[in-house]
Amino acid sequence: MNSFVISFLLLLFTIVNGIEVTLHGFVYVPSVFHETLADRANAYLKSKGLDVTLKTNFESPFTSSGNPVQVASFIEDSVLKKTDGYDLYVTDTVYTGRFSEHFEDLSKYVDPNVIDLYKDGTATKTCYVDTKLAGLPLMVDYGGMYSNMKLLNKYNRTIPETWDELIETTNYIYDLESPTNPELRRFLGHFPDTENGLVTILQYIHSFRDSPTDKFPEYTSDNAIAALEKMKEIKNKASTPDDFNTPDIDILKSLNMGNFIFLLYWCTGQEYEGQEYVFSQLPGKKKGISASCVGGSNISMNRYLTEEKKKAAGEVLNYINSFEQQKFGILNANLISAIHSTYSDPEICQKIDCIKFSTMQSIVRPSSSAINYEQYSQQFRDLVRGYLYDENNKSAKEILTEVEDLRRIHYVEVNSMTGIIVLTITALVIIISCISYVYVTAKRFKQQFVFLPYFYWCMFILGIMITAFYCVSGVNKLSNYNCLIRPFLLSIGFDMAFVPFLLKMIAIFPTKNGFSKLVKDHFAIMFTVCLIVDVGLNIAWYLLDPLVVNKFMVTSGKNFQYCGTTDSIGNYIKYVMFALKILILLVMSVLSFAEWNLMAFKYDIRTITTTIYNNLIIIISFIIVEKINIDDRYLYFILRAGLVLIYCISNILIIIGMKYYQITFKKVEDYPDIRSFNKSSSSGISKNYYQSMNQSMNMNKSQNKTNLLNMHYETGAVPPNAASKAYPTLFSSSVNSMNSSNGNHLFKNSNNSSSNYSSDTAMKNSNHSGNYYNYNSSNNNTYNSMTSPVSPVSPTARSFNNSSVTYNNSYNNHSFNSFNYANNTNHMNNGNNYNNHNVYNPNYKY
Repeated sequence: MNSFVISFLLLLFTIVNGIEVTLHGFVYVPSVFHETLADRANAYLKSKGLDVTLKTNFESPFTSSGNPVQVASFIEDSVLKKTDGYDLYVTDTVYTGRFSEHFEDLSKYVDPNVIDLYKDGTATKTCYVDTKLAGLPLMVDYGGMYSNMKLLNKYNRTIPETWDELIETTNYIYDLESPTNPELRRFLGHFPDTENGLVTILQYIHSFRDSPTDKFPEYTSDNAIAALEKMKEIKNKASTPDDFNTPDIDILKSLNMGNFIFLLYWCTGQEYEGQEYVFSQLPGKKKGISASCVGGSNISMNRYLTEEKKKAAGEVLNYINSFEQQKFGILNANLISAIHSTYSDPEICQKIDCIKFSTMQSIVRPSSSAINYEQYSQQFRDLVRGYLYDENNKSAKEILTEVEDLRRIHYVEVNSMTGIIVLTITALVIIISCISYVYVTAKRFKQQFVFLPYFYWCMFILGIMITAFYCVSGVNKLSNYNCLIRPFLLSIGFDMAFVPFLLKMIAIFPTKNGFSKLVKDHFAIMFTVCLIVDVGLNIAWYLLDPLVVNKFMVTSGKNFQYCGTTDSIGNYIKYVMFALKILILLVMSVLSFAEWNLMAFKYDIRTITTTIYNNLIIIISFIIVEKINIDDRYLYFILRAGLVLIYCISNILIIIGMKYYQITFKKVEDYPDIRSFNKSSSSGISKNYYQSMNQSMNMNKSQNKTNLLNMHYETGAVPPNAASKAYPTLFSSSVNSMNSSNGNHLFKNSNNSSSNYSSDTAMKNSNHSGNYYNYNSSNNNTYNSMTSPVSPVSPTARSFNNSSVTYNNSYNNHSFNSFNYANNTNHMNNGNNYNNHNVYNPNYKY
């Protein structure tokens, strides 16, 4: 009883833990090798004590879904199912590269000794995609030429070794044989409108190398051009348009009938009854040069399997690709192996011509280097067909140049017109940025840059420079590092340039609030936090779905490189970062509306507002460009780089350039010197300022829709003890003297319709995020002998009217902005009205 229970448990354990490995494949000619593969493999696995079972499903052109293109589509659908697909796939060699991203690297699971068996063969090149071993050759096919030895022997001719010999031999035999054999066909070129047509083209080009050890000629080389011209000559002189275009089915019929002199086709390994054929490599441009294209099938592993199943599939591959199984295929199924050592085995050499197959000057199709191989192959064939059949007026060189564009991945060259223009403008941006740094740093101009501390002006300029380098990183051949750094340059550059302005505008918000105080007291920390958040998003992007170099395959044009993600996560992160930049600009736009009329910062706020809407337009345009499908590499690059350069140039010209313009060309009126403001008063005035502001807003709530609108029309006036300074000249160490006649303009409200005071004469700068400079309303307060301290920059002191000033603390029509001063006998000068009731905070450090 106990033994029965133990046996039952062992059986149950075996059933549960048994692994079934499924294999789906397509083969052109099914053979005993394929039909008995599962039985042989299962016997081997069992002999090794492995509880693994192989189940196969082979298709061929004779089955309903055996068309290679349909099989490729089936494989694509199958591997995308991931968990529901097959474990192993047998595909045509041209599809290994196409599906390589779904195939496992076999070097991790296949015995290294088995992999080493294939290291010397050309066929293995079809299995590698970059450095990844995406498959192993199951069996290979060689393209070549069949010669009708009956006719050659009859007319005492040998197999031609050059193309010129082929033309001469074909015409010689045909002229003598055709009168008695009208069904005779000369040279069947095997150039159908299928994948085999490309095989023929590549063999012609490969046969025009200069020496047997040379690599495949470049498409635009003289060798390739001569090969295409010779191909057309053979069609015209040794064949007919129909015979040169013979499809596979007619080739096979001719092999059975023997009604040809020469034909090109794959080595079938079959004997044809009553016929005498010799299969050989193609002729070449000279003796000793030949060509043969390698085809066949590769076997690959689904990368979405569990680790346990991958190991089991690896054991199956160790068996299928072993020397013994490859030898079995050669001896029993007339197959050809990719293991070169098989051609030195005595038993194998008794069956096949080992010397012939071991000396094949073979090539492989460039399937692993093209993303959409079917499209590439079709366009290649169409171009060559148009040349051979005079369907266009292009030369062989022009055709091959277009073919090169199909295969080659282009990029924006440094010496191209686009590259030169973009790099030149980028260099100009860097130069302007450096000049701006000198301008900001110069001692006599620092008084123009007090809205932000000196350090943050440097951050603004550095941010613009960093952003400009985005354009440099897109020129020349891209690498994954280029793709990684490009979004980082845009994102960090923007934050370095505009986060200080955002924080400053928050800190000077007209209404007292805790957040503004927090930002003001911890300005540097807040700036650092914003940068850390941005860096964190970039790191998350890199870790989750990094930008890598991709190939944009153009249907009719030149393919090119671009940076793209492999999953949707990267796109989500990208648009989150775009949204954050837009959010920053929108918040700044609201703050600029509230602070629009602040006299102390009026000029800075308005120039910053210009950049806000300028940047919003640029960012939205950039997002739109990202969504447009552009198939020209120069246009693809210049649209993105152009927007970035416009961003850099416009911002530095608006922020820095306008200050230079005001000083050098506009010659505007004097401006108040913030550094001369009284800093010794008590902090209690600041509190009164907010209370006064809030009380006034509440009183006028019925006439104004929102507090934000109230703030928009409110402005802090320059304090009466502020000195007035003239703009310095750029090229003189002296400072212009003050024009005392304009002194009273400093105290006018910017919204006063009766004032002729220009908005440009308002105080524009502050070196700290403080409160504003406003009058405190009081009854019959008198200010006597009010004078300003001497400016540390000006050689003269600015004196104000020494007359007594009496303020009438009354409201005019209950309007918040109509705080007018009484026009009494002691009115200062010509009775200018004052619109500001707010308190200047002299205790604030600017």
